[in-house]
Formats: sequence, C-alpha cells, structure tokens
Amino acid sequence: MTKGQRVLAISCGIEAATGLLLLVAPAVVAKLLLGSDIEGAAIVVGNIAGVALISLAIACWPRVEVKGDGSYLAMLVYNALVGLLLAEIGATGAISGILMWPAVVIHLILAVLIALASVGHRRRAAHGA
Repeated sequence: MTKGQRVLAISCGIEAATGLLLLVAPAVVAKLLLGSDIEGAAIVVGNIAGVALISLAIACWPRVEVKGDGSYLAMLVYNALVGLLLAEIGATGAISGILMWPAVVIHLILAVLIALASVGHRRRAAHGA
C-alpha cells in the first residue's frame, strides 16, 4: 500500500466509524459534534447520513479490483440499508410521511438491480469484454 493509499484508508476508516456511530447513536454524535440534542425526524436523517458515510468509505477504500466495483458495492450498501432503515421506521409507525413506503420500495428495488448489474459487470470483466 502506498503512502497515499494509507492516508485514503485512514480517512475512509474515520468516515466509516463516524457513519456507524450515526447509524447506531445519532443523538450522541450530534451532542458531541454540535453540542445539541436531536429527536424525531432528525434522528432518521442522522441514520441516513450514517449510511451515506459508510457507503462513501466503501466506494473510496483503496483497492486493486475491477474498475467501478467499489461504486456498485457502495450504492448497493446505501440503497439496501436505507431501504431497510426506512422500512423499520415505517413499520413502527413512529414517523411516516406519504413518501415513506414508496421510498422503501424504490431503495430495495435499486439494491436488487445494482446487485444484478454488479454480477454482470464482474462477468464481463472476467471475460475481457
């Protein structure tokens, strides 16, 4: 691993850890980072930001693989986790807007389509196409 890749890996690790913390305890992150309390919809937005940071870390992690592979994985993780997170929130009934369930369906369908596209991408790369 080059020096630049190490720096990139450290940055990705920090962002992934922050994302995981936002996913698990967004109120703690808000309190530590901003000195403020959050509740309700702000917690959900914090969770979604956490998923986005984890996806960014996956996409940017230094690797020697099929070109574009990290993008597929990052978007797969993002869409699957946001879809599941919104489904869980919608199922509890605590917070729900008119676009909650359409967003769940769209994110989960995109996750499946991206997974299928990734498999096709890997097959084409393996066969040199």
